[in-house]
Amino acid sequence: MELNMELNQLFKIQEIIESNIKNSTNIPEDLLGEENIFDLKFLALQVKLGQLANTTKCYKYHKNNSYRIPKEKLVLRYIDVMKFLLSIGNEHNFNIINKEVIDSVEQPEGVIKAFSQIFSDIIRLKSEILAGTYINSLNIYIELFAKYISLGNNLGLTFEEVYDYYLKYHSC
Repeated sequence: MELNMELNQLFKIQEIIESNIKNSTNIPEDLLGEENIFDLKFLALQVKLGQLANTTKCYKYHKNNSYRIPKEKLVLRYIDVMKFLLSIGNEHNFNIINKEVIDSVEQPEGVIKAFSQIFSDIIRLKSEILAGTYINSLNIYIELFAKYISLGNNLGLTFEEVYDYYLKYHSC
């Protein structure tokens, strides 16, 4: 399957998952407040990204590269972050990205730089969305998503593996 079709499918599946969650929780979003939900998604994205970084132990300079993480654990942590990226993309109509724009983004070298840049991009994205600048927000989202895909590659995960695991654990 082509990456563009896979991306479209991931966005759609995430939308269905969230719709099911909303229907099963019986908590009206109005009660939580739109602003709180916005902050909640960005905070969750940062927390999940931090958990992924913690899983890799890449920030511990005294660890060597021989630290082995079970592949399934790594993929599941990676997908946890991706869910919030997809959710934010759906929420703000950024779900129009494709392989060509992802491939056009300059990628950070190495896992540590990737994590660092992704954290920065999350903050930039939130700020631009709050400012109401759709084009700037979309461009930052594209960069963020592309860097996240690159991070997966640097962690030894192919997009196909991630896609297959996502479908396996989140098929509707």
